Amino acid sequence: MEDIIRIGKISTVNYAAGTASVIYTDRNNEVSPSFPFFSLVYEMPKVDDTVVVIMLPNSTTKGFILGVPFSGKKIPAENGQGIFYKEFQDGTSILYNPKTKNMEVSTKKITLKSVAADSLTVKGEIKAKTITAEKITADDLEVSGTAKIKNLEVSGTATGHFPD
Repeated sequence: MEDIIRIGKISTVNYAAGTASVIYTDRNNEVSPSFPFFSLVYEMPKVDDTVVVIMLPNSTTKGFILGVPFSGKKIPAENGQGIFYKEFQDGTSILYNPKTKNMEVSTKKITLKSVAADSLTVKGEIKAKTITAEKITADDLEVSGTAKIKNLEVSGTATGHFPD
């Protein structure tokens, strides 16, 4: 029953199968068979990442990779009671604070297939094939293509081609 929990480094990754083999540096660089990840998400580590492995108590060749632990080399960029923080290998991150009920996604580009929201604030540009809303407030609204607007109220000056 000894050696149920082991520490090693990722040796090889099978992306399609969601498995990896581990090198145990404390065992003369012994390489494990491929183990699945004990995880609810698909996020494969890189070769040489340190991981924690849990072995089945009745086997030396069957187990699960628990994942990459926090350490001096890998510390959470955000933390606190109730905080959910996920940082991806390319630096993209998701931060959720349950106290403020605020979720922050930090990335270069987000593609949403469908959005329904009571309120939406965008700093920057929205590109969409179709936008349907009860009310849109914008300091600067530019539409390329056709804009179908019911009950248009304009304060200030309106320019453009208006059908009769």
